[in-house]
Amino acid sequence: MSTAQLPPQPNDSDRGASRGDGLPAHASATYYDQPLLKKPHWEWSVITYLFLGGIMGGSGMLVMIADERPEREADLARSARYVAFALASACPLVLISHLGRPERFLNMLRIVKFKSVMSMGVWGLIAFSGPATLAVLGQLARDGVLPKWVAALAPRAITKPLQGVLGAFIAGYTGVLLSATAIPVWGTGKRHLPAFSVCSSFAGACALNAAILAFAGTDRTRHKLERLELVASTAELILLEAFRQHAGSTGDPMFGGARGRKLRTHTQLGGIIVPALLGRLPFGGKAKTLLASALTLAGGYVLRETLIEAGKDSADDPRAASRQPE
Repeated sequence: MSTAQLPPQPNDSDRGASRGDGLPAHASATYYDQPLLKKPHWEWSVITYLFLGGIMGGSGMLVMIADERPEREADLARSARYVAFALASACPLVLISHLGRPERFLNMLRIVKFKSVMSMGVWGLIAFSGPATLAVLGQLARDGVLPKWVAALAPRAITKPLQGVLGAFIAGYTGVLLSATAIPVWGTGKRHLPAFSVCSSFAGACALNAAILAFAGTDRTRHKLERLELVASTAELILLEAFRQHAGSTGDPMFGGARGRKLRTHTQLGGIIVPALLGRLPFGGKAKTLLASALTLAGGYVLRETLIEAGKDSADDPRAASRQPE
C-alpha cells in the first residue's frame, strides 16, 4: 500500500530565511517586541494645522509689538492683522478636514477641559479668532474699505494685547500638544518642544510678513522683520540641538537616518542658516527677502512633518516606551 507523502514543514530557520533576517521565527515575535503604544494616524492635515496655527500665533505677537505710528511700523501691523485673520479662518477648516465631519469640531466646544491640552488648544483658537476678527474690521475701516465708525468697535488698546497673548499661547500650544502624550520622542521633549515651537512660529510669521512687505511695505520695516527672524531662528537652532542631546537614543526617529538628514538639510541648514546668511548680503533687495522667506517657511513645515513622522516610529518602539521618563 502506498502512502501519500506530506510536504516538508519549514523549520524556524526556514521561516527566518523567508523574512530575510536569518533568525528563528519566534525571535521577533516575543512579548517584548510588540508595540506598547498606539501610534497616531496623523497625515498632512495635522501637519498643516500645526504649521499654519504657529504662523497665526506668531503674527498675533507681531501685531502686539508693532509701533503703529505712520512713520514707524503701521505697514507691519496691517500685514500681520490680515495674516492672522486669514489663518484664523483657515485653521478650523483644516482641522475639520482631519476630523472628517464638522460636527466633531463643534462637539469639542461643548465643554472646556482645563486638563486637556487638545480642548484648551481648540478654545485658544476660538478665543484668538475673536480679537483677530475685530482687529481686521478696524483695519479695514482705517484703510477706507469700511465706514470709519467701525474702527471704534475694535480699539487697538484692547485687540493688540489680546492678539499678542493669545498668539503666544497658540504658538506654544502646538509643542505642548505633542509633548503631553506618551509617545517617547515627544514626551522626552516637554521642555524643548514648546520652546522651539514658539521660536519656529515667530520666525515663520516674520518670514511671511516680510515677504508681503516686500511688495507693500517699507524697507525699514522689512529689515527689522529680518532681524527678528534671525533672533528667533537662532534660538530655534540652539533648542533643536539641545533637544537632540537631551533625547539621546529616544530621539533617533527624529534625528537619525534619512529623516534626520532631511531635518538637517531642509530645516537647520536650508530654513535657518541659509536665510541668515542671505540676510547679511548687502545686495539682493526684495528678491533676497522672498527667497529667504520661502526657505524659512519650507523649513518650518519640514520641522512639523519630521515631528509627526518621528512620533509614529517612536510609538512602534516598545523599548523606548518602557523607559522611565527623565
